[in-house]
Amino acid sequence: MTKIKNLIFDLDNTLYDFSKVWKISNKLVFEYLGYDKFTTYEEFFKLYKSVNNQLVKEVLKGSLKIIELRDKRLMLTLEQFGLTLTVEDCNFYYEKQFEYILESITPDEEVNLKIRQLQDKYNMIILTNGKSYEQRMKLKKLGLENIFKLYISGETHISKPKEKAFLNVLETEGILAVETMMIGDSLYHDIVPAKKLGLKTCLVEKQWHFDDELQAYSGYKVKNIKQFLDELETKML
Repeated sequence: MTKIKNLIFDLDNTLYDFSKVWKISNKLVFEYLGYDKFTTYEEFFKLYKSVNNQLVKEVLKGSLKIIELRDKRLMLTLEQFGLTLTVEDCNFYYEKQFEYILESITPDEEVNLKIRQLQDKYNMIILTNGKSYEQRMKLKKLGLENIFKLYISGETHISKPKEKAFLNVLETEGILAVETMMIGDSLYHDIVPAKKLGLKTCLVEKQWHFDDELQAYSGYKVKNIKQFLDELETKML
């Protein structure tokens, strides 16, 4: 069995519970902007989720750019409650939500200690989709700065699940796929493309806030990052 030398982690919903943080922040910004005068948060989120999932289908078909999704889902949702938003309104919504996200993130010192202890044993890498500033600030708030080599789509301009996003990491680091494991919460963005390239994989079985249920998966999976870190030590993956 080939020894694992390199660990590539996704960030959101892998190294911490992003969906929990997102749900808290989304409700806070909804109330901060006074949208609760027009509808309840529960009704808003029900429609917001439905609109998002329809737009994701358009993204997958290629008829909508992923960068356009956030603004469009917010505009279309609030339009149903008699509100017309501009791009500037959307920008403010998401900027304010990000403030609440950072406020809601708390470091897990047990996880952080175990991750730091891996630095001498493995090449530690993060491969994440997102804006450079936002992803770096999340890591800072988590207490996980200066541990990983970072590959953020906002900096590399290559997003998962594109094969090129993974190849860029392998080629830049000079590492072999067979000696590398991808750890992430998304079958579509993390696990399937990594497997195609010959990487070993671990699915962190975490339900995304816009998903109704977990997708069935028979491969190697864990419930959370703590379980993975424990098994990494005990099973010598």
